[in-house]
Amino acid sequence: MIEVKVRGIAIDQECKQPMVVLTDAEEKICLPILIGVPEATAIFSQLNDQAPARPMTHDLIRGVLDLLKVKLVKVLVNDLSQNTFYARLFLENLETGERLDMDSRPSDAIALALRFGAPIFVAEKVVITPGVAIRDKEKNKKELKEFKKSLANLSPADFDISGKPNHD
Repeated sequence: MIEVKVRGIAIDQECKQPMVVLTDAEEKICLPILIGVPEATAIFSQLNDQAPARPMTHDLIRGVLDLLKVKLVKVLVNDLSQNTFYARLFLENLETGERLDMDSRPSDAIALALRFGAPIFVAEKVVITPGVAIRDKEKNKKELKEFKKSLANLSPADFDISGKPNHD
């Protein structure tokens, strides 16, 4: 298992779909995962400490788990099959010590991990899959700098890919 962090949210230029970008500590591994607009918004808002007026789904799940005295211990992106990523949530009942794990979409798992402050891991078999970028560190620094510039002006409204005008 390789521990990763959320580098940010970006828009895939080919399919105009949001993606979450994960990197390892040395930023040698760059793992982009295509996600839905609601999940991108949930991750983006948490990364930018933007609290919604009403709880979003991931905030609600966090609240329910807190009430049940269950903690999210870690998240693992454990598989990639036919261009679909899979993840597991690892939970612990704080009263009984019982440990559970369950299937999750990576986007939901990441949104929850950010809310709990839980570590995110990627299985090594996912990292060695074709299409996952293992990068030269100097080249990666340059690309990361450009990526950060593009994130600087990003807002939740940028995730509206419906093509409909936004009438806020």
